[in-house]
Amino acid sequence: MNFYISIGEIQDHIEEYHRSTGEAPDFPFILHQIYTQKHYLKEFPGTIDTSSLIRLEDDDFLKEIRKLYFYFSDKILHIPERFDIVPPNAGLTVVYQFWGCKDFIHLHDCFEIDYVYRGQCELTFLDEQQILTEGDFCILSPFTRHNVTLLNKDSYIFPIYIKESTFSKLFFPLLSSDDILSDFFRKILSSSEEANYLLIKTDASCEIKDLVKKLFLENFRYDNYVERCNIYWINLLFVYVLRSYHIYQQFSYYKSGPDHIPIVRYIQSHYKTVTLPILAERFHYSVPYLSKIIKENTGKNFTQLIKTLKMKEALEYLEKTDLSIEEISEKTGYNSADHFYRVFKEYQGISPQQYRKEFLKKRAENFPW
Repeated sequence: MNFYISIGEIQDHIEEYHRSTGEAPDFPFILHQIYTQKHYLKEFPGTIDTSSLIRLEDDDFLKEIRKLYFYFSDKILHIPERFDIVPPNAGLTVVYQFWGCKDFIHLHDCFEIDYVYRGQCELTFLDEQQILTEGDFCILSPFTRHNVTLLNKDSYIFPIYIKESTFSKLFFPLLSSDDILSDFFRKILSSSEEANYLLIKTDASCEIKDLVKKLFLENFRYDNYVERCNIYWINLLFVYVLRSYHIYQQFSYYKSGPDHIPIVRYIQSHYKTVTLPILAERFHYSVPYLSKIIKENTGKNFTQLIKTLKMKEALEYLEKTDLSIEEISEKTGYNSADHFYRVFKEYQGISPQQYRKEFLKKRAENFPW
């Protein structure tokens, strides 16, 4: 059986419990208390018109959403550890983090995204504590022990929980044209061997805040279109977050801390001419230490990265143009066609001419018209 409780009702009960006992309550306890006192609805409260709420300024928006109703299964009253954060038939869900509940280290079997809508919160991740501020966008990988604490009553986050399959389907394809960055993020977020998080500073982007509002409000519509709309909004949210990252260039993650993506991006933009000494001088690292950074963060050494980028461009020229091998070798940064030929054959297993011939043959077979 489902029952419905408003955000304001839950928050008021939490604060009243704290005032009367001086202690922070467990969230399931508060739900049980509200249920026992019958401060809930048995019937679906009806679909709301979210368009009017989306247009509100922050203060009015945060005030009005107190009237929204979450629904809960009665399972959470009896077996809270078996309560599904993301409903079985959904790929993601968005919740409201209540101020004043008891903090505890926990983990999920899904990705968690914490966007700081207003104020500050403290992220505890394994043995690290970090203060997140307004506009911070933090992705926590599954099965990692963590806790997120609102630092005051005027701080707000709307945690987004996304199943692994849904996250991989939505997030990584956005990086398909940026191979090194895609590999880098995938290594950070998809490793089953180590816990990690990805923190991107978005500088309180208005577009991102607006999308978080839309994503949050969508979960109160309760119709057949919610899942599709959620996927649409989260896709847009990822796009705007990555776009903001390109602008603000602030990034960190648990394993390494400092932001090394600018190094990776510089390689990707200058791979035809950059050398390891030039890169070390630009970023003020020694060559051995820079080599270590590149290897640890991409899984490839500097030479392998350069070769990968050049070969990717060469494949595109062979597939999409009729440029000669000499012209392609020059455009991909090789001093001679012979050198390009040797590297390509070693990388691909066949010569550039053979690759183009086989590609054109397969294309003709698949698209005979």
